[in-house]
Amino acid sequence: MNEQFSQRLQQAFDFVRISDIARQLGLPHATVRNYFHGRMPAPEVLIKIANETNVSLNWLLTGKGDMYAGPRPRMDLGKVFEEKIVEIIDRKLAERASPPVMELGNIDSAPAFDVQEAVRKLDDPQRIMSKWFRHEGRKSPQDYGVVFFAGWESYTEDEKVEAIRDAKKVLDRTLKRKKR
Repeated sequence: MNEQFSQRLQQAFDFVRISDIARQLGLPHATVRNYFHGRMPAPEVLIKIANETNVSLNWLLTGKGDMYAGPRPRMDLGKVFEEKIVEIIDRKLAERASPPVMELGNIDSAPAFDVQEAVRKLDDPQRIMSKWFRHEGRKSPQDYGVVFFAGWESYTEDEKVEAIRDAKKVLDRTLKRKKR
């Protein structure tokens, strides 16, 4: 099989996506993709392609003769106009090529919870966790234990921040499992 067959196959299906062709033929996507990458379809698939697209089997296989087996399909003027309009708009937009828009982030989302600030202000793991959950709009579980915070008074500020983050990760995973 050669590259010309792949081009004729694309042309027969009006250059639609492989997934659309697979759906139209009722074949797996991978099978149709293989046709575009060198695998010759079985005879019954070739006949199905010819019937679905109204192309000549001779043209599909060899590229010789008239492309269509019967009368040519009617031209969809609406589709042609739509494609031309899109092409003109794209060209006009490219001509105006303004500098890229700077991404400003998501203004609707709440700022991230500042664990470090909470540790400085509250210095109480239970209160920090409760505040973090409230910040996320959730109710803080009261039965999670204090294993993460044993020796809290001896922790450095960085260790306290890490202990809070670790506890929050474990709690989130546990709560997620409970929902299932």
